[in-house]
Amino acid sequence: MARPQFAMIGMGVMGSALAKNFAEKGLAITIYNRTAEKTKQAYDAVKHEPFAKRMHPVLGDIPELVSLAGKKGAYFIMVKAGAPTEEVIAQLAPLLSKGALLVDFANSHFTDTWRRSAELSAKGIHFFGAGVSGGEEGARHGPSIMPGGFSREVYEKRLKKALEAVAAKAPQDGKPCVAFIGAGGAGHYVKMVHNAIEYADMQLIAEAYDLMRKALGMDALSIAEVFEAWNKGVLESYLIEITSEVLKQEDPFGKGQLVDFILDSARMKGTGTWTVANSLTLPSGVVAIPGIYAAVEGRAISARRAERVALAKKLGISSRRYSGDRQELIDALEQALFTAKIACYAQGIELMQLANKEYSFGGPDISTLASIWRAGCIIRAKLLGDITRAYAKDAKLSSLLAAPAFSKAITSGMESLAKVCCAAAESRVPLMAFDASRNYILQYASRQLPANLTQAQRDFFGAHTYERTDRKGAFHTEWGTKKRKEAYFNQTGQR
Repeated sequence: MARPQFAMIGMGVMGSALAKNFAEKGLAITIYNRTAEKTKQAYDAVKHEPFAKRMHPVLGDIPELVSLAGKKGAYFIMVKAGAPTEEVIAQLAPLLSKGALLVDFANSHFTDTWRRSAELSAKGIHFFGAGVSGGEEGARHGPSIMPGGFSREVYEKRLKKALEAVAAKAPQDGKPCVAFIGAGGAGHYVKMVHNAIEYADMQLIAEAYDLMRKALGMDALSIAEVFEAWNKGVLESYLIEITSEVLKQEDPFGKGQLVDFILDSARMKGTGTWTVANSLTLPSGVVAIPGIYAAVEGRAISARRAERVALAKKLGISSRRYSGDRQELIDALEQALFTAKIACYAQGIELMQLANKEYSFGGPDISTLASIWRAGCIIRAKLLGDITRAYAKDAKLSSLLAAPAFSKAITSGMESLAKVCCAAAESRVPLMAFDASRNYILQYASRQLPANLTQAQRDFFGAHTYERTDRKGAFHTEWGTKKRKEAYFNQTGQR
C-alpha cells in the first residue's frame, strides 16, 4: 500500500469531518484517535463510500501511526486546544525526523503556536497553526482555513495544494477560501479575531431579536419572518439565515418554538476574551474594540443567570412596549444592524492590521483576509465581498469606516442607529453592542473629544503634563498654588 499523504490526529466531530473531506478530494489520509474505538467509528461510518479507500485507520498507538504516515510525514492535529494539543505534540515529535510537518487545526492561542513553531523548528520539524472556521458542515464540505507558520516555502510546496482542495470556494469567483496568513502564530491570531467578530455579529443579532421580542411584543415566528426578509438584502449572511431557521424550529415537546425554552446563558470558549485581552496589551497601545467587548460582556452577564434573576426581582425594572410605529422601528433596526456590523468589522480589522506590524507577521492585506471569509466560515456574508473590494482598491485604508462605500452607509445609517438605541432606552431593553457601536462611530467622527479635560485632571492630581493645541511641548500647571503658573517641559523632562 502506498504511504498516505497526510495523517489526521483526532476523530472528534471536526477531525473526522475534515478527514472525510480530504479523502473525498482524492487525498490519501491516515486517521487516528487516542481511543481506537473512536477511530473505528469514524471509519465505519463511511466505509461504504467510494472515498473510504483513501482513509487508513490506525487502531494502535502513536508509534504505529508514525510507521504508516512516516517520520517525515505531514500530520494534522485536531484535538482540543491547550493541554491535549501539547500532549499529542510531546508524544509525536520525538518519533519524527527533520523535514516532518505538523499542522495544528485547533483554536490554539497564537502565542502557544509561536512557541511551538520555534521549539519544533529547532528540531528541524515544520510547524503550522491553522485556524479553521465553518463548524462540522464546513469541515466536511469546505471550511475557511487560515494557516500560518515560519516557512511560506514549505506551505507552498507541501500544504497549499491540499488545503486549497478541501477549502470552501467563494461563490463570487470560485477561489478557494484559504491563504497563507504569515509567520509564527499569524494563522491562529487571525482566527482569534475572526471569532471575536463572530461574537459581535451574534450579539448584535441577539439584541435585534430581543428588541423585537420585548419592545414590540413579537413572537419567534414573526421575528423569523423579519430575519428571513433581511437575508435578501444588505444583511445577507450565514448568521442571519440560521437565525431565521432557529426561530422557526418547533419545540419537540409540542409547547411552541424551541428558542423560547432554551436557557438564556451563553458559553464562551476563549477566543473572544483572548481578543479583548490582546487589544489591551499591544505594545503600541490599546486598540478600541468596544463592540467586540460588549459581546464578550453580554455573554459573561448572561452566564451569571442566578444573580440576574435575583436582582431582577429586587430591582423591578422590567421592559415595556415601544410607543412608536412598529414597522418604522423594524425598518430602522435593519439599517442600524448593518451600520453596527460595519463598526464591529472595522474594529477587528484595525486590530489585525496593527498586530500584523507589531508581531511582524508579514501577512496578506485585508482584502485577502476578507476574501477567504466569503464562504465556508461562520461569518460569511455579502458584506465581505464589499470589504474585499474596498481594500483591493485601497490597501492603505486607515479604517473600514473611511472606505467610500462604507462611509456613505455609516452616514446614512446613524439616524436609524440612534432611533433604535432610543427605542431600546424607552423600552428598557439592553443593547450593549448597538450602543457600543454607535458611540464608537461618534467618537471617531468627532474632531474634538473631552480628553482635554481628562488630561487637565491628570495633570492636577498627578503632574502628568499635557500638550497644548497652540504650541509644541509638554506643559504642567502648578494647580496647588495661588498663581497656578504653567511650566513648559522639553523632551528631556527639564523646565
